[in-house]
Amino acid sequence: MTPYRPRRDHIAVRPSWRCRVCGAPWPCQPAKLQLLDLYADDRLGLMVDLGMAMAAALPDLPRDENQLDRFVRWARPPRRRVD
Repeated sequence: MTPYRPRRDHIAVRPSWRCRVCGAPWPCQPAKLQLLDLYADDRLGLMVDLGMAMAAALPDLPRDENQLDRFVRWARPPRRRVD
């Protein structure tokens, strides 16, 4: 039997929007991997949830950063090659 280990989800702490586990700007790399795994069959749902998180974060974050890249663009599906 596997011993119980509490999950250490990489989630955002507001209003800083930094990861509560590693302190990196959220979504941090582990959070991105968790989100990609969670939404493996629903990329549209992932994009909607990330867009909602970005909308919630905008009042708290500086305007000089590109929040679209931080919150949404990393999750775009890979482009298909057209030959």
